[in-house]
Amino acid sequence: MKSLQYYLFFLALLIAQQGYSQKDSLSVFPDSAKVMNDLYLLASDSLQGRKTNTGGNETARNYIIKRLQKLGVSAYVQDYTQPFTFGKDTIPAVNILGFVEGFTGNHFIVISAHYDHVGMKDSTEIFNGADDNASGVAALLALAEYFRENQPENNLLFAFFDAEEMGLQGAKYFMQSVVMDTSRIKMNVNLDMVSRGDKNELYAVGTYFTPFLKPLITEASKDKSIKLLFGRDEPKKKPNWVGSSDHAPFHKAEIPFIYFGVDDHKDYHKTTDTADKISPDFYLEAIRLIKDAIENFDANLDEIVYGK
Repeated sequence: MKSLQYYLFFLALLIAQQGYSQKDSLSVFPDSAKVMNDLYLLASDSLQGRKTNTGGNETARNYIIKRLQKLGVSAYVQDYTQPFTFGKDTIPAVNILGFVEGFTGNHFIVISAHYDHVGMKDSTEIFNGADDNASGVAALLALAEYFRENQPENNLLFAFFDAEEMGLQGAKYFMQSVVMDTSRIKMNVNLDMVSRGDKNELYAVGTYFTPFLKPLITEASKDKSIKLLFGRDEPKKKPNWVGSSDHAPFHKAEIPFIYFGVDDHKDYHKTTDTADKISPDFYLEAIRLIKDAIENFDANLDEIVYGK
């Protein structure tokens, strides 16, 4: 089984590299080998589905921290970790917070992805959570590396939230904690399921509330091969994703958000959400689109904050 997984991993890298050879202008970002390696490791059987308060979840956390350290991304809190508990049983969980300082050092954009998943069933079935949400985590690491090397105008906080699958607990705690003055957070960009482009479509959710962001996202998508869609955010219309992931606590605090994600697919929350189902071409293109959108948000944040 493991040998098959590694074979598929290297096959995915080969496909991605072939795609890059046709697009020289896109060869720098993201690093396909790093992204796919992160994805495959985080979605591997050895992490047993990364359920909060398990050994697999801790292994994922340690891996993310080591990657941030290697990338030179600063810790926003001691050891990058924000421990917390939740629920009547006081379940322990840990957020991971990395930081890239902007030129101005005033406002913050929080870029987030949850690193937990749903774990195992009957100690035999592993819910690997490749798309949900190893894909968001690997993308977030790639973005952290990019902005570490290309300093943004505003501060960027890279938040790897825990316990999303147990009620958005990590994001809720972050927003309620005193780790930072939340009035300095001017926007949230949340990544949750960004790699399964079965229809070659990526959603940007949230512009119903912040229509002034739509042109900035549209501009980022112009030279991309994937189809960008808006919606899934209008009140009383279904499906509605406004409360479906870690952007919800930011929205509740009236902070503008954009949630990037693909539509639910047949492997959503199933044991078949495995890394071999990921399309590298789509996934890497989605990361490029999200990076360009964040650059547009960063360059126009004063207008977003004061001119909306």
